[in-house]
Amino acid sequence: MFDELKPCPFCGGKAYLFVNDGVRVICPNCGASTKILVDAMSVSGVAGNATKAVIEAWNRRVDNG
Repeated sequence: MFDELKPCPFCGGKAYLFVNDGVRVICPNCGASTKILVDAMSVSGVAGNATKAVIEAWNRRVDNG
């Protein structure tokens, strides 16, 4: 369904998806995290996908090559 979380870019620790008044990815080892995002509601239903957005943000890496 969603991409697997990459290890923490700072310490290499295992990252987790937290859902509590929004969603974010956090590394409990060093405390690094994404912003907390929430899905918005519109007349036609849920607008956006906060879970997908935080996973994509966490997994993004700068190419040093």
